[in-house]
Amino acid sequence: MSALAFDYVAMGHIHKPSITQSGKMVYPGSPISFGFDEMGEHGMRVGEVTKQSLQTEFVKLDERQFEKRELSVNNLLIQEDLVETIENLELKRNHMYEIVLVGNRQFEMNPREILKLIPTPNILKIKDSTKMAYNIEEIAKENNLRGIFVREVIKKYQNGDYSEEQIQKAIELGLEAM
Repeated sequence: MSALAFDYVAMGHIHKPSITQSGKMVYPGSPISFGFDEMGEHGMRVGEVTKQSLQTEFVKLDERQFEKRELSVNNLLIQEDLVETIENLELKRNHMYEIVLVGNRQFEMNPREILKLIPTPNILKIKDSTKMAYNIEEIAKENNLRGIFVREVIKKYQNGDYSEEQIQKAIELGLEAM
């Protein structure tokens, strides 16, 4: 069947299933999901290998899957809106979820505290990938510590000392600290 003198190789160790282009080398993956780094279906490969043919198929063994869901916070005004939005997500009963918050938020939040407020047991993690929605131009006009801070950080950017991303993060962290 092959110039390499093998008909089929069942590999191990890697938990994500994959098959080579020839279909002769297979990583069946792990039979069950262990975490968010092993998303997708899990099971085993079964089949028949003869000198004339190779036939395998995937058999799903674990109904549970780990899944990441992105959720935009752009249109939410308060933390309670976020909790309600998460509670209303359509989630599969056998899946375990990590909710990744994205966008520009209008409110302060702590993902661990939000997780405690959600009664849904299959939401295991909440990750904050949001940014605070600040009007930098308006804050820079303020005649107070916030305004002075933002103007000084903007000068650093204009001098080419830091990247735009670094400046945005500095402003966000500085304003949150104040």
